[in-house]
Amino acid sequence: MSFKKPFRAVPVRHGGHYAAQRLKRRQEALAAKLAAGTMLVAAVGAGSFFMRDRDAPVMTEQSQSVEAIPYTPPHMMSAAELDAQQPSSGAVAPQQAAPAKTSGSSWSYPNCRAARAAGAAPLYAGQPGYGPHMDGDGDGIACEPYRGQR
Repeated sequence: MSFKKPFRAVPVRHGGHYAAQRLKRRQEALAAKLAAGTMLVAAVGAGSFFMRDRDAPVMTEQSQSVEAIPYTPPHMMSAAELDAQQPSSGAVAPQQAAPAKTSGSSWSYPNCRAARAAGAAPLYAGQPGYGPHMDGDGDGIACEPYRGQR
């Protein structure tokens, strides 16, 4: 058993006078919008005409000369000044951890945290501050950057 309707409803078509009324309403709405827009433009124009300063001098081509203001570029910094601003330079050094003294004249940082805080990481073998106790894999590079868990 099928539940389909045995016929299909035909859309109702209104007579010609309904279409004429709809067209007339659209034309009236358009005329009202145009009239409102025209009145708005007229009001803005009239307002700007009446609000102008009548005592202000009229600018002529001869009186429109503008005095040139010379351009002065900002102070250019030297390379030494730029280097002094860098956090790794000796000019403005953060508090560095004191390196641990080892045997002889070579020294190394106590741990990688101190080397990173001093801005020296990664350290290579033979570099001041390198110590074999900071080289976990023995490849000659201490305090290698890590990327977290993989």
